[in-house]
Amino acid sequence: MRTRYDAYLTVYLSLIFGVVLSLLFVFVEGAAIGAVRAQAELVASLGLDSVFAEYSREILDQYDLFFVDSSYGGTNSGTGMVERHLADYMSYNMTPDRGLAMPFEHNLLTLQNPYLEISEVSCASDDECMVWKAQAVNYMKAVYGGDLVSAVREHIDTVQSNGLTERDAAGEIAEQKQALEEALCEKGIVEYGAESGEGYSYQKVSGAFDRVVGGGILALVFPGGASVSGAVMDAGPYFSARKKGGSVNSGIGLHEGIDRPDGIMDELIYGEYLMRKCGNYTDPKDTGLLKYQIEYILYGFNSDAGNLRRSAELLFALRSAANLASIYTDSARQSQAEMAATVICALLLSPELIDVMTAVILGVWALMETVVDVRQLLEGGRVALIKGSDDWQTSIIELFTGNMSSSGSSTAGLSYEDYLRVFLGLMNRETKAARSLDIVEMDIRQTAGNQNFRIDRCMDYMKVNFGFADANGHDFVFWKKMCYQ
Repeated sequence: MRTRYDAYLTVYLSLIFGVVLSLLFVFVEGAAIGAVRAQAELVASLGLDSVFAEYSREILDQYDLFFVDSSYGGTNSGTGMVERHLADYMSYNMTPDRGLAMPFEHNLLTLQNPYLEISEVSCASDDECMVWKAQAVNYMKAVYGGDLVSAVREHIDTVQSNGLTERDAAGEIAEQKQALEEALCEKGIVEYGAESGEGYSYQKVSGAFDRVVGGGILALVFPGGASVSGAVMDAGPYFSARKKGGSVNSGIGLHEGIDRPDGIMDELIYGEYLMRKCGNYTDPKDTGLLKYQIEYILYGFNSDAGNLRRSAELLFALRSAANLASIYTDSARQSQAEMAATVICALLLSPELIDVMTAVILGVWALMETVVDVRQLLEGGRVALIKGSDDWQTSIIELFTGNMSSSGSSTAGLSYEDYLRVFLGLMNRETKAARSLDIVEMDIRQTAGNQNFRIDRCMDYMKVNFGFADANGHDFVFWKKMCYQ
């Protein structure tokens, strides 16, 4: 007798097992695809991290900023160089077990990178050097915080409200002097050498004016025994000249998430950044091609001597305007000048010219005070922007004796560097930024392995398009952005 068994359970399980197995394969493949995508994104992120870790050490050491030099110390540069570095880093991360594979193994997580393109970059010189400036301003705010430039802002407001950079004090005094001498000439008086018992004479006033205005300012105000740097540079290879010639690399400008540093306070903060990183006459940068770097940024001459001369001239012009405005409101000095004018006009038999003579004496006195001021600033002293009665260093007696020696350094007032801060705040912003990048190039090129350094090759932001494929032919396409924060 045979026993008959039903096989429906076995058939059912076989059918279910096929479905479950198919679903399991789907899950496995889905997990593999997800793992490969995660690996691809991780490989891309690690590659970008590695590229951004190759920042220029010299820029960081000298300027405390982060930029990738796309030339890597060589003569060639551009995104292609960075792409090769990025591909090399990703190649290792895609196959970390290279050389350890077993025979006939099949790895679902094997990656390839057939496509890599840097589609966007921000170069340091982009957007009128705003990329460089933005990082510098953010550095100053992060490191120093607080109100860095309130005093500079007050000094600039004082200069502008008093019109000190617009007033030609020496020209005004020259016109007054000419008018006085024409009036004397009409009266037939051409000899000004008559001297009173007090030593007052118009010839001495006129001679003091000629010494101050007619001679070289730098020779007149330069401290005795001091020396001037003989450094000279050829402007042709540097950023400003290349920019004028239209031969600089460019990117997209300021990238998303970075505030544009174009407000007045940001501009003053950038000026303070330059003062802390660059040299000037009273604090030269010995390792730089030019030693007086702030003066170069301000005036753009190709030698330290030329820039210092121009700095002395503009200091003289500003201080002359300030001293002239101050002396006209000083009743004590006006009284002394009027007394001297009365004596001189009596000698010249021209009492009707006392007012004009007083104005000329006051003007020449202000110029003589300016010589002392500028000399004191170059010696490391301080001079108040707008002087009070107690701040003056010369007397009317010194005007007639020809003595213009400094009376010593004051602890009050502004230093030479403070005046440079004011001039930086008043100058054209684009010119200031471009010349500051000239200085960066000059400094970096003085270091080993950076003789071909160009600031427009340096980048602080990239957007990269990636294309990956796995062992089963799945494609993964995405992009990533990275920048220095």
